[in-house]
Amino acid sequence: MRIREGELQSLAAAIIDAVVQQGFVQLKVDPAVVQHRIVDLIARNLEEEQALEEEAEKLAQVHSRQMVGMDQRRIIQGIKERLARERGFTL
Repeated sequence: MRIREGELQSLAAAIIDAVVQQGFVQLKVDPAVVQHRIVDLIARNLEEEQALEEEAEKLAQVHSRQMVGMDQRRIIQGIKERLARERGFTL
């Protein structure tokens, strides 16, 4: 899923507002700095997940002859989950 930069900015702002208002954190830096960092983290995570998805699709194509009649989407999802588990990546 592709998320636009503006959506990431809004999400990060909502996260900051929620944790500050509920008293979980007190910011020692400008909220814009924290928001930028959150946007970077989410964007990097989404890129890593996309790379996992692409690798899973390639592996599924390589083994497609062995998996005739099986649901391709479920196969890709299973491979993606296995790769994520092996790499310590949370989906």
